[in-house]
Amino acid sequence: MASSRRLGTTLLGLSAALWASPGMAQITTSTGVATSTSTTPLAATDFTLTLQSKDSGSWADLPATDAAIYLNQARCQCAWPVQVLVRMAPGSVSKLSSLNKTGTSAKLYVGLNCAQLNASGTAPQCPNGLLGTPLGNIASLSAGSWSVPTTVDKLFAAVGDCSVSQNTTIYLWLDSTGSGFPDSSVSGSSAPFLPLALDGMPPAAPAGIDVEGGQEALTVSWKSVSASDWPDLAGYLVFCVRGNGLQVFNPSFYSKQYYTSQILCQTGTPLPPTASPVSSLDPNSTAIEVGAPTGIANLDPNDLCSGLLSPTQTSARIGILQNGIDYTVGVASVDTHGNASPMQSGFVQTPVPTVDFYQAYRQAGGQSTGGYCSLAGRGARLGAISFLVGSGLVALIIFRRRRRARRPFSRGFPCLLAALAASSAQAQVATHEESDEGSEESRAEYRTPKQWAMELRFGPYAPDVDSEFAGRTVNPPYNGAPYKTVFGGKRHLMSQLEFDWQFFQGFGSLAAGVAIGYYAVSAKAFVTDPSTGTCVPATDPKTGPCKLSGDTTSLRLIPIAALLVYRWDVAAQRWSIPLVPYGKLGLNYTFWQINDGNGNVPSFGGGHGSGGTLGWQVAGGISLLLDILDSDSARNLDIETGINHSYVFFEWNNVDASGLGMSNKLHVGDSRWVLGLMFEF
Repeated sequence: MASSRRLGTTLLGLSAALWASPGMAQITTSTGVATSTSTTPLAATDFTLTLQSKDSGSWADLPATDAAIYLNQARCQCAWPVQVLVRMAPGSVSKLSSLNKTGTSAKLYVGLNCAQLNASGTAPQCPNGLLGTPLGNIASLSAGSWSVPTTVDKLFAAVGDCSVSQNTTIYLWLDSTGSGFPDSSVSGSSAPFLPLALDGMPPAAPAGIDVEGGQEALTVSWKSVSASDWPDLAGYLVFCVRGNGLQVFNPSFYSKQYYTSQILCQTGTPLPPTASPVSSLDPNSTAIEVGAPTGIANLDPNDLCSGLLSPTQTSARIGILQNGIDYTVGVASVDTHGNASPMQSGFVQTPVPTVDFYQAYRQAGGQSTGGYCSLAGRGARLGAISFLVGSGLVALIIFRRRRRARRPFSRGFPCLLAALAASSAQAQVATHEESDEGSEESRAEYRTPKQWAMELRFGPYAPDVDSEFAGRTVNPPYNGAPYKTVFGGKRHLMSQLEFDWQFFQGFGSLAAGVAIGYYAVSAKAFVTDPSTGTCVPATDPKTGPCKLSGDTTSLRLIPIAALLVYRWDVAAQRWSIPLVPYGKLGLNYTFWQINDGNGNVPSFGGGHGSGGTLGWQVAGGISLLLDILDSDSARNLDIETGINHSYVFFEWNNVDASGLGMSNKLHVGDSRWVLGLMFEF
């Protein structure tokens, strides 16, 4: 009897405990007898929190990458609607079917100090971070989701205001027992949460603004914003208006890459942006700083004059403008959230007509009208005869020696490229009928035949354009030296590549070669005085005789040469003296092109700024055989790749590219020294 009473007492106590447990629920059977069963406790993995936007007309999830750039200052200022969708995993909804306790609830909190709000047995630590309306009965989540409408400013308010840039978190608070405290299984660090990145701080405005006038254009430059201070910098935008407020371009020309409260809220006056450093004028600029016109101050997309420029870009050219008309320009920096830096100042400048190099050359008395037919026209007979005789001689030599070639070019050249690229793959090993490569002795003496040579050549260059004016009466401002006046007296790099075919090897080697090079120089174009057609005199003599514009003019040369080369390598081969003197003689043809500030080839005075000039050249130099540095490695390189010898060389050459007697050709030759590397194979 006593045992029966003890058993009954135990069962009653167990029933009471199960009734009070947050993870259990009482179920009544069809017979009216109360029994109990356990359910799996709610867990963080049962829930997902997703931020949704309604920009397209209906609520849609914001992927993590989009949400990270969505919450910006403009949406905060406009109280832009968003919502948080709480979803339960399909397999977890069944856990809610047994909840019938009154007082169950679910809430969303947002803020920096809410991480402990789910601590069991404690009240929320960030009551001001309550987001939207709480869910009064968790059992209603059996539909699988719960949407909590809110606005972007509420997300910012939990950590400050619309000017902050920091992370925040939305936490889900759950009470499935009606106790007023969160379930222990989804509290603390186990609580479901959604991290958010808030960015309401525009990047710093670019400083050191300079605006220069060009031919129907303005060149705008600035100092780059520090990427270390603003790691989310997306780039720059240029705004401009004609005069003090007239639109310049059709709004469809450039798509906006930023947001303001005026754009989003459709308000007449935008809310003031966060205070940040504003643009400043470069102290050496000739532009005039003024208060920003309304369109520029409001970041009006109708006044955009550029697309989004790269964060590494520090200048832009605005074309299709009108000379002689003032334009006001502003530059804003933009971050990845679409925040744009404020602009309190505009910078006024005027497009001006400019003098490019071809115009300066022609105004100085230059005779070249451009074109590529160097063998036509008056005075061309000597040039034609020289070119034809030289070309015929080279062709005859090549034809006669072609059948006596020891090894085709197609074998040596790929080997050379493989060696230069430091490839680990070995080329086909050259063979030699009279050598036994199996022995170390024969390997030590072995050398592959050589037939080709390749040179990489580098040296300073300055085309002697001004030599055309020697002995003439000169007039200011160019004074018979248009090239020096425009580009200055400094030399610039000429890079060349040369291939030689060694068709004769006896007392030295004789080769036929071809060479190609590249040279470019650029400088500021001059401002034109419309009344005289020549450049405007400079106010500062240190900058030259003419006033500089914002445009750039350039000259490019691509010289091609056919050469006859003799190398006296007898001493190197017979007596191991590592010095090889050589000489070269040949004809050249130089393609040249002049560009103006718009990148176009200019025309002036009946001529065109591109053409070609025929000439001749002679050179002498000395090569140092590099095999002496490590003869074993050089020999192995020869056996494995076919590179017979390598040299470093110093050369002096004279290039006469003045038309071979033709008087109407641009002079583009020079006398100079060259350094380089040569490989024989």
